[in-house]
Amino acid sequence: MPSMTRRALRHYAALGLLACTATWGPFASAQSQTPVVVMDSTGFDFYSSYVASATQWRGPAFTTGTLPTRITEITFGMQSPALGVNADLRLFQLDDATELPSGAALASATLPIVYVADASNLSPNTYTAAQLGSIPGTTLLANKKYALILSTDAPGGMVLADNDSPPNAYTYAGGFSVAASGYLQTMDSGSTWEQNGSVTPGFRLTVVPFEEIVVPPAAPTPVPSLGTVGLVSLVSVMGLMGLRRSRKSV
Repeated sequence: MPSMTRRALRHYAALGLLACTATWGPFASAQSQTPVVVMDSTGFDFYSSYVASATQWRGPAFTTGTLPTRITEITFGMQSPALGVNADLRLFQLDDATELPSGAALASATLPIVYVADASNLSPNTYTAAQLGSIPGTTLLANKKYALILSTDAPGGMVLADNDSPPNAYTYAGGFSVAASGYLQTMDSGSTWEQNGSVTPGFRLTVVPFEEIVVPPAAPTPVPSLGTVGLVSLVSVMGLMGLRRSRKSV
């Protein structure tokens, strides 16, 4: 009897473990697809320079397409006046009505800038997902407005490459379109914002469609119900086993 009871208990424990595993079946997973260049303004022959600093923040603004996406690569045209200068990049969601940042940054990254002495060219700096801090892990919701804003704490600041004209000269794809005239800036570290529709920053944005898939739970393995009488009987048997063991030990 004791060996049969132990086998029965192990059987019920195994069934219970399977049932618990089935209960935890639903999870969210990502479905990776081919990256798409959704914004590009890097094809101009000449760029002028706009200063970015600890107080002057600047960058491109856009509206996403009909699918949620995540950023996989970014190219900025920018230069630093010295070696070893880093840029701070912030991702903001914009208010639908005002097309200005409506709160704190959603994500950020610190980007090393390649030093280039010639300020009359694009000076592309390209960053992959591994270099973009928490930005690639942030989902861009469908049909929403965002901005990618650059600044630096380095003395002397840095410069962003702009085409000088025409305004909003991006090439769009993947359903992306303009927001905030394509360019946002602040002169007081984000206290107040304004659109700058006269130029287009040198910029290329690559994203990948991102969809959260809920895995349906597997049907749990039926566990035989002991019922009240069966449960009492099992407890009684276990009690008798303990009693017998205690008598043998005596």
